[in-house]
Amino acid sequence: RRPPSQHPESWSQHVLQAPEIDTADEESCVTRTAFHYAEARGDAMQMLTGVVLHHLVRLDGALRIRLKQVNLLNSDAALPSIQLFL
Repeated sequence: RRPPSQHPESWSQHVLQAPEIDTADEESCVTRTAFHYAEARGDAMQMLTGVVLHHLVRLDGALRIRLKQVNLLNSDAALPSIQLFL
């Protein structure tokens, strides 16, 4: 059973570019991934685009996410209600 906020149901699509390494050293790196997110609900559709930054650190021989930052292309605009996200 869907929650009341999902009547009508939302449908979404995420398109991600291959991640690029911004900076890197022996202990950490920062990756940058451009994205496009579209969400349709009833007759309405909204689209968001931007870049996701992942700050990764090496811990016990493995890379771990220290910080995930989403920078929207139009970040100064009012953000609509989003039912589903990256």
